[in-house]
Amino acid sequence: MNNTPQRLMACAIVSLVAMPIVAAETASTTAGPSSTSAAPAMAKPAMQEYDFGNFTSETLTSKAWDAYNANDYKAVEAYTKKCIELYQAKALEQSQSLSGFAPKDKAFNYWALNDVGTCYFIFGQSLLAQGKVKEAQEALNTVIEKFPYAQCWDPKGWFWKVAEASSNKLSTIGTPYDFGDYTSQTLTTKAWQALEKSDYRGVELYTKKSIELYEEEAKKQQAKLTDYAPKEKVFDYWALNDVGTCYFILGESLMAQKRYQEARAAYERVVNDFSYAQCWDPKGWFWKVNVAARGKINKIIALSGN
Repeated sequence: MNNTPQRLMACAIVSLVAMPIVAAETASTTAGPSSTSAAPAMAKPAMQEYDFGNFTSETLTSKAWDAYNANDYKAVEAYTKKCIELYQAKALEQSQSLSGFAPKDKAFNYWALNDVGTCYFIFGQSLLAQGKVKEAQEALNTVIEKFPYAQCWDPKGWFWKVAEASSNKLSTIGTPYDFGDYTSQTLTTKAWQALEKSDYRGVELYTKKSIELYEEEAKKQQAKLTDYAPKEKVFDYWALNDVGTCYFILGESLMAQKRYQEARAAYERVVNDFSYAQCWDPKGWFWKVNVAARGKINKIIALSGN
């Protein structure tokens, strides 16, 4: 089957409920499963009619995510299995041709790698949601071992690494921590919730993950401003707001643990690098994270004398 020429990758965040998860395809070749390609066994879904659309990896991966968001795990298995069946051989070929992540301008060329790796990730998440931990670990480890350079396009302007997300999932299995859809909004919300519970490990996990994923974009957004964004445009600076807020939350957690110098360093990141960050108060207004951080720094100086 011939795939259509480069189409926009379907790895968009679906209404901020799921992570951006699919990649697009470029004009390529018939790609069938390799008889030598070992992969986790996937039980055949119950007999049911599923619409595979045009059978491209883009379509199949998009449908898998739609099914996952609808908690239709049998459909998830059907769509991910079909994508893997059709395109795994090509994905392995593309994976083996790389010794590192493809640069942004060439990443779309590795459509099979990106979509098949993503399908294993979606399948793993589906299995976790069903409590099938062993099978989920197998699927997620397949991404890490066989498709380590799979990337997924976020429509906000960058690629995220599927193997890294798989590793994160594996590291939180059996713990109360879950990065959810990996959006900065979700991670920041979870960080606030952890702080309210004095769950300092959770604060560190969620704030550092948000910072890791979105700090680069936050710096770009900060550089566009010469003053605080007006209320009607504040949400356009989502990364700046959430990363600045995460540094502030991290500072609050460290303060509570009396780790004053580490807390000061976190607050100073807000002041020095994300000074125009604003945080939404559910009561109906934005507060300036920089101003709050300066107040905390002054408090630390008063407490420590320096």
